[in-house]
Amino acid sequence: MQEESALKRGAKNVAKKQAKKLGKKALKKYGKVAAKAAAKAGLAALKALITFLIGLSGPVILTIIGVVLLIIIILVATSLLFSWGDDSVLEPDAYELRNYIVEATDNSIDMSKPEQRPYKVPPELVIAAMQIYEANSKSDASTEEAVDLFVDALKPTFNYEKKKGMIESIQTTCKEGKCTSVEKETSFELNLFKSVQAWDRTMQIDNTPHFNEWKETVLHRTDYKKMPTYDDEGEVIPGVYWWKPIPYTITTKVRSETFVSNPISNQDYSYFDTVLRGDPFNYGEQDIQMVEAIYMATGGDIRYSEWANGNSFIGFDGTIVAGGNIPTEFMEVYLAAEKAYKVEWYYLAAFHYVETNFSTHPTMISSVGAQGHMQFMPCTWVGWNYPGCGGNGSLAIPEKDFHNPLIIQKYGGYGIDADKNGKASPWDIKDAIFASARYMNDIGWQSGKDAAIFNYNRSQAYVDKIHKYAEKFRSEAIYKPGDGAIPALAPGSFMRPSIGKNTSGYGPRTLGGRDFHYGIDIASNIAPPVVAIADGVVTRARTGCSPNGYLGSSCGGGWGNHLWVKFTVGGRSYEAVYAHLSKIAVSEGQRVIQGQMLGNMGNSGSSTGMHLHFELHSPARISNSNVLNPTMYIPMQ
Repeated sequence: MQEESALKRGAKNVAKKQAKKLGKKALKKYGKVAAKAAAKAGLAALKALITFLIGLSGPVILTIIGVVLLIIIILVATSLLFSWGDDSVLEPDAYELRNYIVEATDNSIDMSKPEQRPYKVPPELVIAAMQIYEANSKSDASTEEAVDLFVDALKPTFNYEKKKGMIESIQTTCKEGKCTSVEKETSFELNLFKSVQAWDRTMQIDNTPHFNEWKETVLHRTDYKKMPTYDDEGEVIPGVYWWKPIPYTITTKVRSETFVSNPISNQDYSYFDTVLRGDPFNYGEQDIQMVEAIYMATGGDIRYSEWANGNSFIGFDGTIVAGGNIPTEFMEVYLAAEKAYKVEWYYLAAFHYVETNFSTHPTMISSVGAQGHMQFMPCTWVGWNYPGCGGNGSLAIPEKDFHNPLIIQKYGGYGIDADKNGKASPWDIKDAIFASARYMNDIGWQSGKDAAIFNYNRSQAYVDKIHKYAEKFRSEAIYKPGDGAIPALAPGSFMRPSIGKNTSGYGPRTLGGRDFHYGIDIASNIAPPVVAIADGVVTRARTGCSPNGYLGSSCGGGWGNHLWVKFTVGGRSYEAVYAHLSKIAVSEGQRVIQGQMLGNMGNSGSSTGMHLHFELHSPARISNSNVLNPTMYIPMQ
């Protein structure tokens, strides 16, 4: 996990304590004036609130600086406008609006279904969005209409699937040396939770059929058979009988076919981003970040900026050739687990290497009882709610429970039957790696890698080691796009850096030459790969910019996510610039070969549409003193 931002630290460590203190004490005394301003519009009241807070003076204000001050001001406005219990400072219309928002969010799901409640749009998020709307909107829509639009657009979409389970029974009756069996199957229907698209994530559930073990009951019964009575001479005595006991057994075996649910969550703010950028909100990047800041300040969990600045190649459509010492037979499993649980393959490889040296540890059992390819404690595998689990989780669990997916589901474990053989085992490589990916996904991998890694081993040194090897495996791998995704190779020369349409050439671009374009632009609407034009070394790699750039953005110096790569062709040195990328697949200092994927075309930085800005310099880029016209050196088609 990246170091906690100043924004979040401010929200957590100062805003909650100091702003609530101000709200309940100082603002209770002076708050009517500020409340009136806040009731009209949160951001429009900022100046009034700043003046108000400064008027309070004292050490509290002196400790609030920069972004933290802004967060506290917004939090105070939000707290006043939509009270968390103190009605004394509320205007009636503010109180009614908050109730309207709460009712709207409750109605966006089926509150009678517990599985839907975690995905409801939080009222505080709507409140945060409405503050920006009240301050900036030029729309004719009322606040209530905007609330309805916001909640309706962001309400979760749930999918269920009907599955048929079955109860299978076999009843065997054995009497006087002969056995007869009757088999019976009774089906039943289940309506299973399948997936959800929520405002901040998508979640898929793999509902895998699984048979319980047979449960056997044996009943001992006795029948009586009417038997004749014989005299001493062996003759039947008429009318005299006796009843012979005939013992028999009825053995009944029953098992049921039900489903094991494996949830897979993925951080996704696509709906959130699309809704706030459209009518009637028309929010820009900074507006959305302000909504994020307000919601975070009120205690909400939101990772929009991290999502927008993501650089993940999960689900890459091509071939990844592992470098270094990664055994090739494991790559298929890493990639499948990455696709399923959105945990990067190179981190799974790093866990595998650090834990058991790619499954070459002599016993694959640790001194504390962790076992298998990825070193799971038994209670983590089967679930800490399993009877007897505690301490470090090294309980001796019977194999019939330890490998049973239904038992694991019942007790909340992370074991998984990834190879669908009916048995979840940490000694099965696919089960183990999928379970590690599932565990990381569940404990917040996408919210922060450091915390998730720390929970795996409870050591900061371990966190550092995993990061070290993950970066090594990532940088040594080669991403090869699929056929047709890149231009033709040109051994011994330069190849074209990407497919697409040439949209802007080298040279003056406005009348009188006031704007000189020091490169060429290649545009596309499919975010194609950009590649190394020859064998070379990455000399600069900058990422972290939102893929949604805008004209005038200073992120990455205006270039957004960008790379510099040095090449030597025909005995001459060159340095190329690749700018406005959406993602970067290489690291600074990494050697690359011609045609190797460097990243994807994008729209980051100061940009008005998806394109690659490409420059060529010789022998190296020193401002624009050594710039060349790329069209003189690389193919344009």
